[in-house]
Amino acid sequence: MTEGLNVAYVAEVVRLLLLDSGRDVVLEDRDGGEPIVIPADMAAAPDGLLPVFLSSGEAIALDAFGETFGLKLERDIGAFFSWRVEAIAAETFSEVLLATMEAIAQATTDRGIMVLEFPRVTVSPRSARSWWRPCAA
Repeated sequence: MTEGLNVAYVAEVVRLLLLDSGRDVVLEDRDGGEPIVIPADMAAAPDGLLPVFLSSGEAIALDAFGETFGLKLERDIGAFFSWRVEAIAAETFSEVLLATMEAIAQATTDRGIMVLEFPRVTVSPRSARSWWRPCAA
């Protein structure tokens, strides 16, 4: 049995992807409507928004490949949404990264990467099956 992926490494790559995208990660205050820009290092932290990004990516992976990548979250009252990434049991980094990148892309609007769009990504009819096309043999 594999030990899975290094959570700190996955977090660092997601942080670099967010920075490279040139888009803000935006959490919109539903009461006041004020957008709050979340810095990339906080967004990609295991106790930041990384659980949101990876959970959405895992939903896409489940739809596309019929299995999850073994994301394990732990309750953490000090974490951003009270959850932190404890472990990722995936055997390959690419299966996690590709699905997570797709989730981020689906939650991106002209205003930025919208945190409140991630729940829509996990239940959208525009699922992974609409973007995943196996290569012809």
